[in-house]
Amino acid sequence: MEMEEYRSGKKSLEIACYIGGAGAFGVFLRWLQLQLAFNELGLPDPSAFHILLILYVVAAALVFLYFVNRYEKQRLYLPDAFPPAFSHTGKLYLAARILSGLVVSAGGVLLYMQAEADRNSADYRFIAVLAIASGLAFILWMSCADRDPQPNTWILCVLSFIPMLFLAAWVVICYKVNTINSVIWSYAPELVAVAASMFAFFRLGGYAFGRPRWKDCLFCCMLATMLCITCLADSRYLGMQVIFVGLAAEQLLCCWVMVKNLQKGEAPQKKKKSTGGFESLT
Repeated sequence: MEMEEYRSGKKSLEIACYIGGAGAFGVFLRWLQLQLAFNELGLPDPSAFHILLILYVVAAALVFLYFVNRYEKQRLYLPDAFPPAFSHTGKLYLAARILSGLVVSAGGVLLYMQAEADRNSADYRFIAVLAIASGLAFILWMSCADRDPQPNTWILCVLSFIPMLFLAAWVVICYKVNTINSVIWSYAPELVAVAASMFAFFRLGGYAFGRPRWKDCLFCCMLATMLCITCLADSRYLGMQVIFVGLAAEQLLCCWVMVKNLQKGEAPQKKKKSTGGFESLT
């Protein structure tokens, strides 16, 4: 048992290093793009960095996909049930989930105060309130995996839905705020990172709503974490920067826990439910 825990911890550390390294290089590449591919008026000039950043994100996604497929080829799988998939005991895990969630909530508080004079203050403050709720919901959601007895399914569904609502609102408001902005590169990385995080929490929520897909979940969390780190090169409200840091920490923790809880063997076959000729979509 100790050897299995050591190996699972080694895999978690390996994947965390790859995600952190990919994010660090991504933020550096984005910083170079901002410094060298934009003129004094803030308009983009023809530059190879516009293509390089896109190619880098695609390359990072392929590397993450390789890891997920490698786990499957090693006959590893994540249980479909929420508790065994996200179980994480120990003071370090407790501190990690509390700290990451509080960072998101703290970013929401900062954004709420900073956006007072902004012409889109109502929109930003709406995001801020949802960010505060999202950070607290994440702490409670992660803690449910180690509770005995387990909380009701509807509680897990509500806690899973709050981060999805927060990120979906951010996507809409980001697009709304930049409707008159002709420089797509000035907000596209933020929009893509938030959308990726939304899909990551959507997949995480699948464990509460009874539609778990561990490979998609792990891949989305890995990619979203890297994109959130990459976005830190941009200039925006400090509160939003703090939220990105918290989101990256939350999703990195989920990646670590999922890889740690991978089990050896053949994944249990799912029973197909009869729906009068129609198969249920998952």
